[in-house]
Amino acid sequence: VATAAAAAVAAKLLADRLRETSDEPLGLHPTQYRPVALQETVWVAEGVLLLVFRVPGGRALDLPAGKHVQLAFDDADGERVSRSYTPTESRIAGRFDLLVKVYPGGRMGEKLASLKPGDTVLARGPTGRLAYGPGKFTLGKAVTPCRHILMLAGGTGITPMAQIVKAVLQDAQRDRTKLLLLYASSRPEDVLLYHELCALATVHRGQFKLVFTVSKASEAWRARAKDPHSAAAHVEGRMSAALVRAHAPAFLGQRPFPEWAVAGYCGPPAFEECAKGVLESLGFASAGMVNLSAGEGPALALGVGALPLRSAQSRVEKPAGPTPPVFIAWEL
Repeated sequence: VATAAAAAVAAKLLADRLRETSDEPLGLHPTQYRPVALQETVWVAEGVLLLVFRVPGGRALDLPAGKHVQLAFDDADGERVSRSYTPTESRIAGRFDLLVKVYPGGRMGEKLASLKPGDTVLARGPTGRLAYGPGKFTLGKAVTPCRHILMLAGGTGITPMAQIVKAVLQDAQRDRTKLLLLYASSRPEDVLLYHELCALATVHRGQFKLVFTVSKASEAWRARAKDPHSAAAHVEGRMSAALVRAHAPAFLGQRPFPEWAVAGYCGPPAFEECAKGVLESLGFASAGMVNLSAGEGPALALGVGALPLRSAQSRVEKPAGPTPPVFIAWEL
């Protein structure tokens, strides 16, 4: 047995050495595109494709939380088409996984849907200016501490949220940041990463609160909503301020607004417009927001300053104190 184990270790070391001395580059480059080959595709929901790509050199990407991978190809006219995506998996050696919504007429989505195993596209990464570390978001030299992250997601907008959730919970002994994720879908069968998110919520009940909401609930969905043992809430309805308030912690009602509260949203355009309005109504500000994506894909917007609150008599209450909330928008 010991001889077999030693032989296996030697074989792995030899394989690693051969990869390191081969002409194939290791991993991706942040500014230079490299070809990546498709390994597998699976349609996981209507119009949503899971793609598994091979990492050059066979190593794990280990993409930092908040970062993305940018894919590109040249169309028939020689025009470069590019789009950034947040991998749902980047820690397994030799592969990374993407969930992609394929829209009719969408050039990148239709290109990816046409690929067969062995076909290649160009990729570079990590991209994006935002990074998350234990209890803080970093944008260049600016650091925003956070003790609670409120996330609103719709459709494939779940991918950057899931990336943050996993980054926090995989380091839960050190990172005690509280997480609230509200994920909206049209139907139960449209919910992505359902079992993975439920498993995380089950293991980390005291740190991660998970709420699924669907516009058109099935009887099975309504039955799950009544399950007292479920770690996730299953509700029916669209994303709204009332839904968030029903599940959000008490700090949303505090004034001055706590500086350690961070909120974000990501999803299709109509969802993002709704989610932005919801966060604004809860006290997160969009004034002074600046788009920092530089046309490279997922956009980041930061805003400071709590919004005035209007009472039922339309009286304006000015938030006391200088501490502003932080408002982050992850755009597809």
